[in-house]
Amino acid sequence: MSHIIRKLLKLIAIMAIPLLTTHCRFTVIDQPLTVIPGQQMTVNLSIALDIVPEPNIHKGVVCVLLPEDWSILSADYSGTLGDGTMEMSSTWADSAEACYPTTTFANGMKWLAMISDTGYTYQDPQTINVTLQLQTGQTEGCFNLGYLVTKATPGLICAGVPSWAPLSYPNPVAVSTSGVVCDTAVVERAIEWDNLLDRHSGWTGADGIYSIPLSEKETPGNNEDEQTLLLFSDTFIGEVDSNDYRTSWAIVNNTYAYLDGIAPLDENIEYFWDENNGGQPKAVFVPETPNSLPQHWYWLMDGLALGDSIYVTGLRMKPGSGGPFNFALDGVALISFQLDGDHLIPTHRQVDTPLFYRNDADGSEIALGQAIMPMHAASENPGADGYIYVYGPRSSISGKELMAARVLPEHFNDFSQYRYWDGSGWSTAIEDCAPITHGISQEFSVSPLPNGKFILVFQINSSVAIRIGDSPVGPFGLMEIIYNTPEVQLSPDIHVYNAKAHPHLSTPEKLLISYNVNTFDFAAHITNADIYRPRFIWLKLGETPQLVQETHGHLPRKVSLSPNYPNPFNPTTTIPFQVPKRAEVVLKIYNSLGEEIRTLIREELPPGGYKVNWNGQDNNGRQVSSGMYVYYIRIGGVTGSHKMILIK
Repeated sequence: MSHIIRKLLKLIAIMAIPLLTTHCRFTVIDQPLTVIPGQQMTVNLSIALDIVPEPNIHKGVVCVLLPEDWSILSADYSGTLGDGTMEMSSTWADSAEACYPTTTFANGMKWLAMISDTGYTYQDPQTINVTLQLQTGQTEGCFNLGYLVTKATPGLICAGVPSWAPLSYPNPVAVSTSGVVCDTAVVERAIEWDNLLDRHSGWTGADGIYSIPLSEKETPGNNEDEQTLLLFSDTFIGEVDSNDYRTSWAIVNNTYAYLDGIAPLDENIEYFWDENNGGQPKAVFVPETPNSLPQHWYWLMDGLALGDSIYVTGLRMKPGSGGPFNFALDGVALISFQLDGDHLIPTHRQVDTPLFYRNDADGSEIALGQAIMPMHAASENPGADGYIYVYGPRSSISGKELMAARVLPEHFNDFSQYRYWDGSGWSTAIEDCAPITHGISQEFSVSPLPNGKFILVFQINSSVAIRIGDSPVGPFGLMEIIYNTPEVQLSPDIHVYNAKAHPHLSTPEKLLISYNVNTFDFAAHITNADIYRPRFIWLKLGETPQLVQETHGHLPRKVSLSPNYPNPFNPTTTIPFQVPKRAEVVLKIYNSLGEEIRTLIREELPPGGYKVNWNGQDNNGRQVSSGMYVYYIRIGGVTGSHKMILIK
């Protein structure tokens, strides 16, 4: 059976999903931006049930992620089906915790759940309105609330399908007597990169985008001479008319593109795929290793350039045992090759690797190679320690956890030299891998930051998220949702997945991040070719303030925020504070109008005394004017502020 027929069978299976279950989504989440401690708070949710009919009577479930000292006073629902109340359900709260542990989101949070008093069937699309009355706690700070909705059917929450159990997070609210509003990450669309992959002839859409700098230099910058290999998995080849209709098409399992320079311009990029003897498109890489079978295919993962060679890891896939996702993972291969003068791959080498491990006892699987972070000298990454780090997920019924291996660059294709992180050191056995963090997506990225930290970029539900780590193997801090993808609002069948960063295509100030867009409705791929292609965003990094941990021989016993010095100041001032136990620390600067102008710290810190310098610049690197400013700090649940004066 050809890979195209196999792909069509898989997509036909996916098309059957709407017939099996109801799709639902949030259309409105209305909550205050700020409340005072101990105040009651009203939240209004509107939930659309789009796929009909629903012949089975079922109740609705709403789960809410709240701070530990909050409570739900009441919950009512209304709609054309009827009105009613919702009752507290510890069973469904436990289910939410099992599928989305609160530690994935933040410390000091809990799930509360409610179930409707009546079950319903319906023939037409419905909108359900839910009104929640919440009682806030006394702890001041910024809290990100979460809302999850599903029908009372076992297994839907943990399935991880956004349209079965949509999750909305974060929904920030500030608990403060001073009216401070929570900050959010500065993210903007990278339209120029979106447009680069919006094509109407030849290569017309794909997923799984990875980028490899052929110079080996991974650092952000403006190297106009850089050349990049872009890797894609399932790809449409054909023609698209002016109405975005596919007039001809074929699907192949992997392709690539060559980008000359770092500017996302049409004249700088070429797309490549292979052809069979009949001139029909086919994948560039087809499994030919000893462990490969004729029905196998490759989904490409990450890679890197080392000297004159390029290395790419690939998931070796096989047909599954049925169901909506009719495929399964069978191994990880390493593919190596060189580009000729026309950017073609005349020959390549494939080898099976031990980077795949299946635990038959619990059914979990480890597949390393989904993300590669070079930290050898040629990468020019800050803090380079000489190793290449190879990451991947361990997938199980409880979700995906981050695993890691490392190897010296001269031994990259010698798997006897790989060492696997076991939680405290480096083991020779992949089965000893210990989780570094959890809640990641199948594809993701780990990249160094200028301040010595590391940023993990991944997907959770329909949102792009990050964690900041202290080393290549963590610990990684609390998850922060930086972007809620808008594409999922276009149709209940559209889903997004596998966010990752592209550091060498970024700038020192902004990190380029991609995510994939797809649909369960295969017919929509034909009528709207604009769906199936990567999208891009910029995450603004800004200037990293210098954070210094002071050593006094003892740990502080309580949170302490001391006045800055000097005050008044010009051009810089130092802000000292103490953290008695590991906690999330947020330190921000506001002007006299109460407007936020700078975020100095937003990360989880271990116990100790700290000091951070502010140079009088805002989040955009501009120097602020003379005047009075206020710095506000939150250490765990404790907050404080001080005034300071900048004189020029």
